[in-house]
Amino acid sequence: MKQLFLSLAALSLLAVQQVGAIPMVKGDEAAYRVRELATGIDWHTNLSQALNEGARSGKPVVWIHMLGKIDGAT
Repeated sequence: MKQLFLSLAALSLLAVQQVGAIPMVKGDEAAYRVRELATGIDWHTNLSQALNEGARSGKPVVWIHMLGKIDGAT
């Protein structure tokens, strides 16, 4: 049992180290990704209109509620 616990603890440390190794996205790349996201999707600013359009078209509605603006200017 002790060996299992130590093995799980070692695996969790490896997972934490891998997460920390993910590089940050630089400002220009982040801005490009935001522009692509913001222009590549037909966004609705009114939930009830989006739900009506989804019902009419048979497409699902994904609701994203944000604090601030998507471009980072809060």
